[in-house]
Amino acid sequence: MTKKALMAMTNHQPDKRDSIGQRGFTLIELMIGLALGVIVVAAGFTILTTTSKALRANEQVVDAQQNLRMAMELITRDIKMAGFGNPGVPVGNCTYAIVPNDQTPTGVDSGADSVQMLVPATRTTGTNRWTLSAATTTSGVSSITLQPGAVADMVTSGLAASSYISIGGSATAQVTAFNAAASTISVSIPPPLWFQQNDQVYLLQCIRYQVVQPPDAGNLCAGHAPCLTRGVAGGAGPNAEAPIAEGIEDLQLAYACDGCVAAINGGIPDRIIDDQLPFNNTFDQNDFLSNVPWTAAPLTPDKIKLVQVALVARQSKADQGFGDSDKSVMGSAAITPLPNDHTLAADPNHRRRVLVKTVDTRNIGF
Repeated sequence: MTKKALMAMTNHQPDKRDSIGQRGFTLIELMIGLALGVIVVAAGFTILTTTSKALRANEQVVDAQQNLRMAMELITRDIKMAGFGNPGVPVGNCTYAIVPNDQTPTGVDSGADSVQMLVPATRTTGTNRWTLSAATTTSGVSSITLQPGAVADMVTSGLAASSYISIGGSATAQVTAFNAAASTISVSIPPPLWFQQNDQVYLLQCIRYQVVQPPDAGNLCAGHAPCLTRGVAGGAGPNAEAPIAEGIEDLQLAYACDGCVAAINGGIPDRIIDDQLPFNNTFDQNDFLSNVPWTAAPLTPDKIKLVQVALVARQSKADQGFGDSDKSVMGSAAITPLPNDHTLAADPNHRRRVLVKTVDTRNIGF
């Protein structure tokens, strides 16, 4: 190596670009980056929390709507069938096909109404379906034979020696005895009525719908009060009152009638809904009666032709608010499901849904 080259190596200075490329972060830069990271994480957590609470709130609203629709479907179905096979005598607590029970018959309600209806129960499928296994003759009926296991199944649904059954909806008779093993029922149906094999058999029951509020001393809601129950009032076993929809907070009913106003056609039904006071020759909301006892003729339940049903459902749990706060920010204002009836106070913690439906009582006069 030459002397010139050795001197060049000895006098070499580090490149400034190398020192700049190897420089680290300052404390201020680290603190700024940490602060930005905390902000991003906090924003993400807030979005996640808000989304989670919103999803839970929406799920509760959907559940309340489903419970409301299911409850309305069941009660309107029974209203349409009320009076099917009516024997013309009291069955249980049903002195009529529909027995209104307004919470306060003489004024504005302070709670939910209830109603009892004479409705048919049957089983249309399976080997133990409630149908005749053999045809009858025109000489009269003293006993009918059903499919094997059908009578035993009817017993679990409330069949007793004093029950009423209807065969095909065309003949109704009181049961005097039955043999579950032989699947026979003793009834008395005079000639010339006769029935074919596989004609349907119905058990007539007096079913009550009522809203049970907390604290639910009888535990009818199984710990989920308020709820709507259905079943034989005071009954036991499979036909006893049982919850059919939770979260149902109110049931209000109003009735339109034909022949319940003495000043109209002498109180005789004329297939036209009675125009209630004030008379305006128009069918409107005023023609639906609520808060009346239905005990003084001609204002009796057999004149009812239309039933207006109002159900109120609420969320099963209170909203948890949104974001990081647990304070509820959603609720419900005061609600009056039917005009001039029961008013539910505002609820700041639960959202409500209201469903109103008018139902034709197809079989009430049978």
